[in-house]
Amino acid sequence: MTPELKESIRGVIKGSAVTLLLFLAYAVFPLIGAPAGIIAPFPAIFYSLKQGRSSGVATVLVTVTVLACAEPAIALLYLFQAGLLSLLLAEFLRRGEGSSRSIAGAVAGVTILAIIAAALYVVGSGVDLNGVVRSGISASIAQTSALYQKGGFSPEELSAVQEALKQSGILVGTIYPALLLLLMVAVAGVNLSLLRKNAGRLLRPPELGSFCSYRTPEPLVWLVIASGFCLLLDHPLLFQGALNILIVTLGLYFIQGLAIIATFFGRFAVSPLMRGIFYVLLFLQPYLAIGVALLGLFDLWLNFRAPKTGENL
Repeated sequence: MTPELKESIRGVIKGSAVTLLLFLAYAVFPLIGAPAGIIAPFPAIFYSLKQGRSSGVATVLVTVTVLACAEPAIALLYLFQAGLLSLLLAEFLRRGEGSSRSIAGAVAGVTILAIIAAALYVVGSGVDLNGVVRSGISASIAQTSALYQKGGFSPEELSAVQEALKQSGILVGTIYPALLLLLMVAVAGVNLSLLRKNAGRLLRPPELGSFCSYRTPEPLVWLVIASGFCLLLDHPLLFQGALNILIVTLGLYFIQGLAIIATFFGRFAVSPLMRGIFYVLLFLQPYLAIGVALLGLFDLWLNFRAPKTGENL
């Protein structure tokens, strides 16, 4: 056995072990373990770039096999939430596509495969998958409402909370495709950020570029305009589709807004404490998030980061 093969096997074992620990922590403790689930794709990405495509594929296959022996549903969840994403991200990065195009390509690839798998499942089982998802959301809302009922609220307060939860359930049941897509983009971005911090451990680190120079493609603004107009039409399916498209595109402009703010933070040497306070407020205050998305949208015409930083990486 050659030294290279031994090193590759050790990498697969370490990568699979870390991935299993991360994803099982997420699967067993969904809320507390959410951060572990977010970075679960990283080991396969890292070893795929460090030791070659075969190491990344082997890491994912070993992880899927072990999880399938324990619980097939968890294995399937890992495959579509982390496994395929890690392999596609590594492949696009290996080809020199850069951060933005790698994320876009990987997310598009996983989305297409997920749609195909869902369609095959629906055809084979006859189950209304959209109905199952909405039922699950409704059940979660009902459980949350039951917890509030035990919280000692007055009848008026409880009624207001239950109505808010009901409306939230309806909204989430309508826009969950967009939320899942944006979540996948966020997971890919976090893992590329981790890869950037560990690039020195790679023999040939990929070109990741700078987050501050991120720009959404200019034609994307027409999707915002078109989907906004479609919301005015009285057609349920068209409304749902347009709303999901609008949320995804505004989410991408939100990322561009964050890139603009990161540029200003660096330009004016804003302290880590102040940056942390801003990001906490951004998480807590929805109107601030809307403002960041609008900042990214209007950057198309106002170019807040002048001089121009160039094309999307």
